[in-house]
Amino acid sequence: MPDFLQRIVLVLAIAALSACMHAAPARSSPEQALLQRAIDAAGGEAALSRARVLSWTGEASVFAGDKRIELGVESRVEPFVGARSDTWLLAQGRATLRTLQVDGGQGVMIRDGATTPIPQAMLHHEQAQYAIYGLMRLLPLRDAGVRLHLLPADKDGLRGMHVEHPRAPPVDMFFDVHERLAYLTDQVPGPDGNGDIAQRFEFEGTIEAGGVRWPRTLRISQNGKSYFELRLRTFRVEP
Repeated sequence: MPDFLQRIVLVLAIAALSACMHAAPARSSPEQALLQRAIDAAGGEAALSRARVLSWTGEASVFAGDKRIELGVESRVEPFVGARSDTWLLAQGRATLRTLQVDGGQGVMIRDGATTPIPQAMLHHEQAQYAIYGLMRLLPLRDAGVRLHLLPADKDGLRGMHVEHPRAPPVDMFFDVHERLAYLTDQVPGPDGNGDIAQRFEFEGTIEAGGVRWPRTLRISQNGKSYFELRLRTFRVEP
């Protein structure tokens, strides 16, 4: 074969090999593979992408020392953007309504028609708390700047993943055998500005809306003690 034909064949072979290499899908990391399975278990990418606003009604228990306070709850959360939560004493009804509203870098409390700015330390605490709902939506774990790495299985064999999102506190998330979120742990600034609080969120049951499967019950412990339990009656998602 003439030299110029050999060179043409060689160039074409290299081009074909390069095209094949670029066309081949990148191998998914173990972290991304676990995240994908969790997204599928929560309803899939299409459903979660439409769920940019989450709202619910239900009842909550707040544990304060030896007291258990029962509340009615209505909440609307746009993760990493803002949130509004209305609560009232179940025994006394909506006459005791109190509203907590967080909007970007501002927050207010509304009660008996009076609006009061939230102190800065409490605002930072609430922003960290509401950011958890963004992580629970899972798709933001693919945002730019997010760092993921696998954790050793816990004592029950549940697989875990450490998550660092630029708009949320670092968390360790653990998934059950069905790839559903079972629990997570984090640390948030105290609402009084004095140190951090170690938290554990536990999730139970399922409620579904718009194809999104969401935990029906959420429990929070702080520094090893029961703090809050939320039980959903209704759940909605909005684009």
